Amino acid sequence: MKWNLTQLLQKRHAYTPKAKALLQDKEKSKELLANVSTKATDNKGKLAEIWSDLQLMVNMLRDWRKGAYSHLPKKSLIMIAATFLYFLSPVDFVPDFLPGGLLDDVALIAFTFKQIQEDVAAYKQWKREQPIESQTTIVS
Repeated sequence: MKWNLTQLLQKRHAYTPKAKALLQDKEKSKELLANVSTKATDNKGKLAEIWSDLQLMVNMLRDWRKGAYSHLPKKSLIMIAATFLYFLSPVDFVPDFLPGGLLDDVALIAFTFKQIQEDVAAYKQWKREQPIESQTTIVS
């Protein structure tokens, strides 16, 4: 099936209402992060191209959820959560069980990361200023 970025963004946008609701529920957002981390770890080789970006977005959302980082704009939070919901969906443009099934997920994660670059830079700066014991990573 052929797809383009516009179609991917429409799919991500379709997850917006669910993303908004999820962000209001600490337990559901914690579960989302756990599920993303598990799927990412299980597919680390296939996600190599965007691995560090994905880890960073998970950490941004995790630190926001814990209340440690409050400077993440609502729009960026929603984009990240909606992207993660798309990533977790096994049946999307290219179903994950097919060869190359994560290509659409990789493209959407990379594009979302580029869309939130200013927020990523601010988060990285904030993270550098934190004591070492408070710094986290999602997986090794």
